[in-house]
Amino acid sequence: MNYLHMKKIFLIATTAAVIVSCSSPKQRTSGFELKGTLTNSNGETIYFEKLTPQKSEPVDSCVIDANGNFSFTNYVPLMGFYRIKLSNQNFAMVVVDSVDKVTVTGNAKDLGNSYKVTGSPETILFLEYNELAKANRNRIDSLQQAFQFEVQDRKLDSLGRDTVGKRYEAIFNKIVDQYGVVVAEKIKTNTTMFSSIMALQPLDPEKYSTIFKALDEGLMKKYPDNDNVRMFHQMISKTFATAKGGAAPEINMPTPEGPSLALSSLRGKIVLIDFWASWCGPCRKEMPHVKEIYAKYKSKGLEIYGVSLDKEKGAWLEAIKKDGLTWPQVSDLKFWQSDAVPLYDIQSIPHTVILDREGKIIAKGVRGEELDKLLRDIFAEKPNEAHGPGDGHNHEGHNHS
Repeated sequence: MNYLHMKKIFLIATTAAVIVSCSSPKQRTSGFELKGTLTNSNGETIYFEKLTPQKSEPVDSCVIDANGNFSFTNYVPLMGFYRIKLSNQNFAMVVVDSVDKVTVTGNAKDLGNSYKVTGSPETILFLEYNELAKANRNRIDSLQQAFQFEVQDRKLDSLGRDTVGKRYEAIFNKIVDQYGVVVAEKIKTNTTMFSSIMALQPLDPEKYSTIFKALDEGLMKKYPDNDNVRMFHQMISKTFATAKGGAAPEINMPTPEGPSLALSSLRGKIVLIDFWASWCGPCRKEMPHVKEIYAKYKSKGLEIYGVSLDKEKGAWLEAIKKDGLTWPQVSDLKFWQSDAVPLYDIQSIPHTVILDREGKIIAKGVRGEELDKLLRDIFAEKPNEAHGPGDGHNHEGHNHS
């Protein structure tokens, strides 16, 4: 799973918004209330903002009175992520819907760390998730400090740092794993709660696929018309379309000779889908290794299905000839707009996907030694029979920009 891409799940749909005065009359369409009392206030203006993909958008504002009270009465929210803001550094997150009657209390000098909420089950759950995240960050910060102290106290050289670093890395991984288990269990009991979307962020979608799918199903049933939930659903559907164990999406594109060749026509073989392009330097550097793999395993049942993200047929054909590629090749010559890019969530090339004989995905993104080992295991080779063309291999990639 590409985590940078996965973070798009947590973007919030854009909606139009304007700042209005607390005192301006407006027809109420629901029973929504958002009010509060803050200590240490001094007549500040406080804002109610909706979170969007690019920024936060103010939707209401008012001046805190002499007793520290405020009330937003001019905006009716749809279920989503919002914040109450005194400044860009001093705000409180809330997760609210049009029927909520929310009360907020806190310290105006440190709103984000002091606020409490009643009347909003979603916000209360959000704060519980946030406390788990804070505790996890504290453990990691403590571990980092312990590592730095040991390195400085023992005056370790680079070799010593690496040795100690591996020990701390094992502890770090254990902390992360434990946090994942705790968060996953909490989400499992809150699969119809909108706040659980944010809690998913640190989890590996492949390891916790049942949690991701359960939350998607729960939210779609509860909020079928919510734009944010639909966005989440689309991202989940796209993510798991190429999950390990799932059927590989069909590709059916023209070959260099003209006729199309469907990926599904290769069923019965172990298939390495190789996403590449003539203009991609790292892809071309990879080809000698791919050729060695093909020569070694073709007779044992391996087929390679080359999918090029080229845009000019001449350059594509010249690269095939120059690099001596003898396995099936296809391309729709659409560059990054290729139909295969969204189907396989391709973020950079070269990129590989390995399929079993039934067309199900075994692995993704494997190259070099990792690919060699996978194929050895698939074809039941003994380790000492394997060669290591991936040693020292260039593993840089060409990103989609």
